[in-house]
Order: sequence, then C-alpha cells, then structure tokens
Amino acid sequence: MAKNRATRLKRILKAVKIDRLYYYLQSNLHINKVAVTAEKDLSTLSPIKDAMEQAGVTLVAITPATIMQNAASKGLLIYPDKKRLKKITGYLKNGYRGVAVVRGQEVCGDIWYTSNFDPNKGRVHPDLKWLKFECRDKDVYAFDMYLYPGKRGNNLANLLQNGVLHEIKKNGYTRALGCYWAENIPALWVHRTLKWKELKRLEVSRFFGLYHSHESSFCQGARNFSLGNKEKSI
Repeated sequence: MAKNRATRLKRILKAVKIDRLYYYLQSNLHINKVAVTAEKDLSTLSPIKDAMEQAGVTLVAITPATIMQNAASKGLLIYPDKKRLKKITGYLKNGYRGVAVVRGQEVCGDIWYTSNFDPNKGRVHPDLKWLKFECRDKDVYAFDMYLYPGKRGNNLANLLQNGVLHEIKKNGYTRALGCYWAENIPALWVHRTLKWKELKRLEVSRFFGLYHSHESSFCQGARNFSLGNKEKSI
C-alpha cells in the first residue's frame, strides 16, 4: 500500500513539473503573437469613488514602506501570493509605481506604471522598445495588471484599472499607454469598457528575453471602442 502511494505521489510531482514547464515555455516562447497597443486620454475618465464604495474596496499606493511593514506583519496590506510579492518588490527596486485594490486588509490585485526614463524615477521599461511606444513627458506606460485567484469577477478588473488611471492623473500625467494580447478576451473587454483607443496591432515573436515585433498585416488602424450598454467583467 505504501509503495503504491509513493508511486502515485511521484507521478503527481512529475505532472506538476511538466505543467509548470509548459506554462513557462508558453509565456517565453512564441511566434507572431498579436499584441494590441492602446492609449487612454486621462481627461475622459469615468467616476470611481461610488463604484469603489459599493464594491467595498479601496485603492492603496504600493511603496517600499508598505512592503517592509507587511514583511514585519505590522502593515495594513496582506498579500495572498508570495511569488507575486517577490515580483512587485523587484518592480519597486526598478523605480516602477504600483496601485493595489484592497478589501479590508487583503490585496485583491495590483497594476503598475512607469514614465519615460528619468534617473530620479528608475529605468525605462523594456516593453517600450518592442511595443514601439514613444513615451512623452506627460505619458505613462501601464502594465502587468494582476488579480489574485479567487478575487476575480464582480467588475473588480474595471475598478482596478480605472482606479490606477485616476491615480496617474492625480500625479500630473495626461495620457496612459498600454497593451494586451489579442487572445486575452477579458483584457479586451476591460479596455473597451474604459474606452481605450486602439493604436496598432503588432505581431510579436519572443525567445525568452529577446523580442522581435512588426505591425500586423491585419491592423485596421486606430479606432475608439465603445460598448454602449454592454458590460462584461473578468
């Protein structure tokens, strides 16, 4: 009996490793994957306060201080995922800025942004090159929106992205740049709901840290998205 259990355990561990390898290769190796680039005029934001109150969540700026307090179990923020916490600690070291949506003390998700290169703010984000973005003085690049498993749905993705756009505007910026993969339908609906303007579509090939991109032959040019009365959330 013990031998059979050990054999099953070995099979499970092997399957988990293969599964992790598959997703690692899937995210680091691809050919002509379509990225949709978009911009958002920050003078056209929809109100956020009432929606936040109804959802019972608040916005919190992520800083080195909040990370250190959390590590000492004295802070207001509780991060459900240690791997995500390690990643955002790296973002802070690079000078990137983040905003979290929080319910009670628990972080439900976060999103990050950075302006163009400034020695006092941090390094330029590597995505800007292969996305062919020109980030001007009053522009920011918003990236890596993440909602923790179990926290998704109930319009939370829209609240998080709209919330960070309001935060960016308060810091004196006038335009946000961003992108999402065309196959990511939830991300498409979030961008459409918040009325981002599509700029162009790029076919992107990636070999681990190396990128090559060119404008997609299916690109239809810039266009505004409007959902009318349709709504969809992650």
